[in-house]
Amino acid sequence: MSDLELPTVITAIADAQTESFIAATLFAQGWSVLFRAIDSDSLERYLRNNEEAVKSAILIFAPDLSGIAHERLETMRPLVKQLVGFSKNPDSDTALGELHLLPNTATDLISLVRGFIRAPMLRQATQPSSQERRAHVLAIGSAGSNTGCTTLAINIAMELSVMDKQTLLIDANFRAPSVATLLSLRNVNSEPGWRNIAPSLSVAEISQDQSISIETLMEQAIQNFDHVVIDLGSISGLSNRLTDRRWTSAMTTWSCDQGDEFMVVARPDVLGLHRLEQVTSLIEMTSIRSPLSFVLNMRSMGRRGAEEEARFLSITTPLRPLGVRVVPRDPRSTSAAEAQKSTLIEVNSRSVLRKAVAKIASEIKA
Repeated sequence: MSDLELPTVITAIADAQTESFIAATLFAQGWSVLFRAIDSDSLERYLRNNEEAVKSAILIFAPDLSGIAHERLETMRPLVKQLVGFSKNPDSDTALGELHLLPNTATDLISLVRGFIRAPMLRQATQPSSQERRAHVLAIGSAGSNTGCTTLAINIAMELSVMDKQTLLIDANFRAPSVATLLSLRNVNSEPGWRNIAPSLSVAEISQDQSISIETLMEQAIQNFDHVVIDLGSISGLSNRLTDRRWTSAMTTWSCDQGDEFMVVARPDVLGLHRLEQVTSLIEMTSIRSPLSFVLNMRSMGRRGAEEEARFLSITTPLRPLGVRVVPRDPRSTSAAEAQKSTLIEVNSRSVLRKAVAKIASEIKA
């Protein structure tokens, strides 16, 4: 399977309702369902007669399939890319080896299967439960370019830290990492883990070398911090990135599957709202476990701003987001912060932009 190719799937499940749920859910994501076996004989026959087609496929099976046995599955394993077993009661169906509890929702199913694509040896136990974690994880992605995504990420993290919340800011914008430059920090990307830069604020940058240990980094982060803010940069091509096994997609996928809020930032101009429409169209076709929110950044004043906001709301409201926020245009404050390589609260704590960002931070639950 190439890095950008959507996965192909074979189902081997007797229960029609379960099989239909799995096949239809994955098909709706654009994944190709090659074959839907009704018994072990037809499954093995198909695999051996179509070796070239099935070698990149995920075989999803259940213990109710007629004629299935552990020994038979082992003979099929080399023929496919990955073997995944689901059961409604995996603790009882132990004869076939390790099985996974059948997810109750389409979003959970897709998230789990994505995990097998990215890391075939992934186990459900390695995914931290949101009930057990300390940190609230906010991922911020840009619908297009120059939306102010990084500025928002830096300043939301700063606002959380001045509220005495231990906060980690992660620069995961692989195309154009900017946090270290904007805050005048050196060698952040060469350090493992994170660096403390203020009493309650730490910074990390995801490099290619560090991307292989993202799961470990995030497990440590969500236990050591109250808040984790992730700057993802552009999220164009989101659907492909969620099944892409390259390092550049690892943090985006983690954020979609395990984040507490996935915030999409857009510009108010014609091109910015067009890019937002493209992103929301992708999101409508892509199951994301993390709750969505949207920010219209750099809203104009007066009547023009009202028109921009109305268009923004018409695009985002159908997705029933967790929150929809509007941030005003304030070029003086952003220019001053950039020139001084500092944050908005340090440059002008009374500016309209700083107050808007502080309000967003106050709304983020601990």
